[in-house]
Amino acid sequence: MKCAIFDIDNTLFDSRRRFYLVLRKYGVTSPSEVPLSLRKRFWLDYMDPSLFHLDRPIPRAVEMVLEAKLRGLKVVLITGRYELVRVPTEIQLRSAGIPFDELLMRPNDNMDKDYVLKPNLVKKIDCKFSEYHDDDLDTLLVLRKIYPQAVYFHHQPDGTFTILGGLDDKEG
Repeated sequence: MKCAIFDIDNTLFDSRRRFYLVLRKYGVTSPSEVPLSLRKRFWLDYMDPSLFHLDRPIPRAVEMVLEAKLRGLKVVLITGRYELVRVPTEIQLRSAGIPFDELLMRPNDNMDKDYVLKPNLVKKIDCKFSEYHDDDLDTLLVLRKIYPQAVYFHHQPDGTFTILGGLDDKEG
């Protein structure tokens, strides 16, 4: 079976409000400024389900999920969110009308960068993916080297995206 893979934060949901709120809480302008000893706490605060109400579904990305389902593709969601927020994440997705067949999440003890984590998660998927959607360019580039047959969509939280291909990248 063929599938389409979608990231959640800043691909399906604009989570910038939640992100900037947590940055302000720590008094920094970037997660890289958070001391290493506090970095996991920072990400746990960012993934606090009580803040999910700040996220907004990105209409065009949600449409792309629905279109994938209509084309008969299995929809797999992949996220850097920790497994411990699975139930609130599923509630958030259902509340936004986002259908999915499988949800792959970061193990609770994992601190890998997304471009390391997500290729490892993709290996667990029982389907051949034909398209991959994410806001993290590094993740897309790593996956494109491993799985060159797929189409890669680089999403922005404002709903725009670029299709990564050869020299003729396309705007959406």
